[in-house]
Amino acid sequence: MRSVEYLAYLRSKYGIRPKRRLGQHFMVDDNILEFMVEAAEVREDDVVLEIGPGPGLLTRYLMTRAGRVIAVELDERMVEILERELGEASNLEIVRADFLEYDVPDDVNKVVANIPYNISSPITFKLLELDIDVAVLTYQREFAERMVAEPGSKKYSRLTVMVKLLADVELLRGVPRRAFIPPPRVSSSVVRLTPKPEEERPDVDPDTLESVCRALFQHKNKTVRNALLLSAHEWATDREQAREVLEKLPEDLLSERPLHLPPERVAELAAAIESALG
Repeated sequence: MRSVEYLAYLRSKYGIRPKRRLGQHFMVDDNILEFMVEAAEVREDDVVLEIGPGPGLLTRYLMTRAGRVIAVELDERMVEILERELGEASNLEIVRADFLEYDVPDDVNKVVANIPYNISSPITFKLLELDIDVAVLTYQREFAERMVAEPGSKKYSRLTVMVKLLADVELLRGVPRRAFIPPPRVSSSVVRLTPKPEEERPDVDPDTLESVCRALFQHKNKTVRNALLLSAHEWATDREQAREVLEKLPEDLLSERPLHLPPERVAELAAAIESALG
């Protein structure tokens, strides 16, 4: 049964309605659902996590390919429908939980999901803390374009730097609004994240890296020196300490502008600040 027909069946049987507060938009385009599963190269030996499965449209595709699917859903009504319609499958585990508070099992190695756009950032960074092979996710197109932006472009941001330092990011394809019921107000994109191994990640405390990134990109068109001074509260105890640290940093870094600073150079700067702070 095609996804649009399956959703019509569920709506008729259960009277389900998407909840705006949970960012529910149900993807019914079978070509895109199948594309996502293929992009993650889901196989029989994979344990796949799905975040926010809703009524199970993507879940049905994952179940035909994965050894095990863990579907984490916050909406109690959707959990009930999943259990009634798909719960007898031996390779499906349905969990009622808020993903941001959920303790992901160690054997999960792939993530495939149409995530709620209003919590895209915390979901992304939680996933990048996991020991997984790949995540294939649908994002709001603007968010996805920021993730893959190049230094110097208008969309280059703190998000770009933080994600690219932790993963290889690929924007795979666009998703039209009509692929969802109800159609969202924004266009979407499918993104593949391949987390980098530990040895390829920055050798700097994650909190320091994040605070330096915040400081830089609050003033991304100014020089690094001025951006760090203007947002000293993000990474130093006060302006005086910030000035002392800046005196110890390489001049070539301080004279750059955050907008043009590649992710690796931002990590280098954060490591230098961490060292100077002692």
